[in-house]
Amino acid sequence: MHLSEFLQNYGYLAVFLGGLFEGETILMLGAFAVHQGYLSLGPLIACGAAAAFCTDQFYFHLGRRKGTELLAKRPKLHSYVERINGFVTRHPVATIFVMRFAWGLRIAMPLTLGMGRMAALPYAALCAIAAVVWSTVISLFGIQVTGWIHALVGHLRPHEHTLIASALAIAVVLALLRQWRTRR
Repeated sequence: MHLSEFLQNYGYLAVFLGGLFEGETILMLGAFAVHQGYLSLGPLIACGAAAAFCTDQFYFHLGRRKGTELLAKRPKLHSYVERINGFVTRHPVATIFVMRFAWGLRIAMPLTLGMGRMAALPYAALCAIAAVVWSTVISLFGIQVTGWIHALVGHLRPHEHTLIASALAIAVVLALLRQWRTRR
């Protein structure tokens, strides 16, 4: 199966599944696919937002059910939660909109919110809006960056396999680093 067929048949699923682990890089790859005509912007944004929403919900409810136990086992995560707890407690709504853009705190922020007083339903509603905003911003930025690269490099199709493979490798490394840091 050629890359273009794969993207057209499974691109949105790949964005959703990859977005569960490494959002920005996957959305940037999706934006590249939009720029090249393999995917459409609307569904890309929806898949990215859905993945972000699911991830944030997972960590919120993990914090609600097992937060104290999890922090006792992970001192590094505990230090992140202690560092941001004051802000999260004073500004829970702002936290929901900031957390997707706060690289390095994406697990700690929803976990802290889950351990706090915020009810699950308002969190879910605000999280859905924030996920769409985040996915839109990252996708549009990715299309812009792809346009800049296209202008610098010229036609990208001859290089698309290398660019996609490189971006996927970066995404895997970043996801593994995030998991490693969380477990410390």
